[in-house]
Amino acid sequence: MTNQKNNSKFLGHDYTDKSTDSARLIQSVRKLFSSGGKFTAKEINSLAGTNDARKLISVLRHKEGWQIEDCRLSNGCKLYWLAGKGGSDE
Repeated sequence: MTNQKNNSKFLGHDYTDKSTDSARLIQSVRKLFSSGGKFTAKEINSLAGTNDARKLISVLRHKEGWQIEDCRLSNGCKLYWLAGKGGSDE
């Protein structure tokens, strides 16, 4: 009985937190891009506390219609920014 109770708790916890965490992470990435900064996926992962920056960028681009631009740097990383918010140094 104890195992069944623990499994139910684990499964409920797992699914609930995934949707909550996902919404929180999307919001964090929205705020980063809204600030007008330019970020690599590695920087976004670090600042937002995730390891799915490219997936979150894809969600913002395709499901929410955000105009996030990118360019590949000489070291192979991509730099991402919100179109029209890159500052005067573009």
